[in-house]
Amino acid sequence: VGGGLGGARKMVEEDRKPQIEAAIVRVMKSRRVMQVSVLVGEVIGLVKGTFRPEVGMVKQRIESLIDREFLERDEGDFRRVRYIS
Repeated sequence: VGGGLGGARKMVEEDRKPQIEAAIVRVMKSRRVMQVSVLVGEVIGLVKGTFRPEVGMVKQRIESLIDREFLERDEGDFRRVRYIS
């Protein structure tokens, strides 16, 4: 009944996804192109006052934004992403 702590953790993660994505878009709007590892560090720095996301979660949100065509991988270097305006 209610899912226990595992269910609560999932709900918290779902609530944090938009915050992480907003931070990614904010950074990418100003930088346009950057390496994923640098982007992950910047995003963690932006949201660390609220919570500390795991690197894997930030990378998942980057992939989600790529799938939804907010970002794209750099054709010359797949470790870099580009903001699509």
